[in-house]
Amino acid sequence: MTKTTVAANIETNKPHWIEWATGAVSAVVVLTVIIWIGKDALTDRDTSPDLEGGVLRVEERSHAFQVLFEVRNGSSQTASQVAVRGEVLEGSKLLETAETILDYVPGHSKVVGGLLLQNNPHGKTISIRATSFNMP
Repeated sequence: MTKTTVAANIETNKPHWIEWATGAVSAVVVLTVIIWIGKDALTDRDTSPDLEGGVLRVEERSHAFQVLFEVRNGSSQTASQVAVRGEVLEGSKLLETAETILDYVPGHSKVVGGLLLQNNPHGKTISIRATSFNMP
């Protein structure tokens, strides 16, 4: 037959200090996240993406010159199907253009891409800019 005993409750009447500290830290974290999300929801006035392009580096490949670029989105709005145009200029003369499409650029982030050029762009001005996008 099974023996049963009435054991004393393992919880004490007075909680340990670490329980109070854990509860207080958790409450502060939860309140901070709620305030942060609320502030962002009330003050975010971005209605469209703010896209800006820039050249990272140019590398010579076997049959072309690869221009690595990044597109930064300074807005909280996401842009999809971002068309990016790269232009190589010598003075005011346009030498070559290349285009690509980025799937999306999330808000407050950057995306890196590449363009392939036939002419050597070293010593020339390279312009990278977003020409169009869709709102997802």
